[in-house]
Amino acid sequence: MSNGADSTALRQPTFPLKAPGTAVIHAGPQQNPRIVSVPTRCTEHVIELSEGTDLFAALERSLTDFSVSGIMAEFVSGQFGHTDYVHPAYGEDAEHPMSFTEAFRVESPTELRHASATIGFREDTPFCHIHASWTAADGDTRGGHLLPGTLAGPSGLTIRLFALPDARLLSEVDPETGFSAFAPTPTSSETPASPDAVVSRVRPGEILDEAALDICRNAGFESAEVTASLGSTTGAVFTDGTASWPAVEFTHLSGTVTDGQSTAPQIALSGEVVDVAGEVSSGTLKPGANPVAVTFELFVRRTD
Repeated sequence: MSNGADSTALRQPTFPLKAPGTAVIHAGPQQNPRIVSVPTRCTEHVIELSEGTDLFAALERSLTDFSVSGIMAEFVSGQFGHTDYVHPAYGEDAEHPMSFTEAFRVESPTELRHASATIGFREDTPFCHIHASWTAADGDTRGGHLLPGTLAGPSGLTIRLFALPDARLLSEVDPETGFSAFAPTPTSSETPASPDAVVSRVRPGEILDEAALDICRNAGFESAEVTASLGSTTGAVFTDGTASWPAVEFTHLSGTVTDGQSTAPQIALSGEVVDVAGEVSSGTLKPGANPVAVTFELFVRRTD
């Protein structure tokens, strides 16, 4: 492990690169349906983690604390005290264009910028998936996919949890992409009469804003907010810039869907991403321009 993501030491691509927003067809058999959704009730909680708290252990323990099998989380404020992470990297060839770096380690405290998490199970054991970004004391901003061993820093961490009693979140290896991914399954054969939210797994190639609208329409939501969501797209296309292909990881995604059941719906999404150099960028997503790269764990809350 090293103390930071030195881009000059990272694997360079051995295949032609494409424009940000160009969809990737993975080597494995395509899976269906392309969007897997579970409507659910939702209860909101805020937890405070003190300095030195093991982040993964605390979030995984929250499943028991709130007696659910699935939680989506949005980090509000605080610091990391010690951070282990990876970030997107170029894959081995054109058939497998995306991968992850070696593990990096940041030993000193850093200030939280954004982070989102999915908390559920892998092989019947509590497991969580966290994307985050942070700013070091020298002003350097980095981010990526956090690894176990990450700790809360001197000012602790404040995290907003959305407990989902009607959804079980399961992480399994996806035959299409070869990567592990979370997907929801219902905890009961009966759909809740008045769901507050929908938790979804969005598969590769699906356009992110179009997926959010489809989810709202299928759930009967006239208006909704997107929050506590994470995943990857094939680079990023913002209204005022881009991040490089073939994959970026979102540390957070937020936005709204309004007039969702009408012929003229409005979808507005913004987010922050980490690219193949470990660099962070953010902005408003250009409509219709951001296909999912590997998976997206999308959480939509009803507001009408």
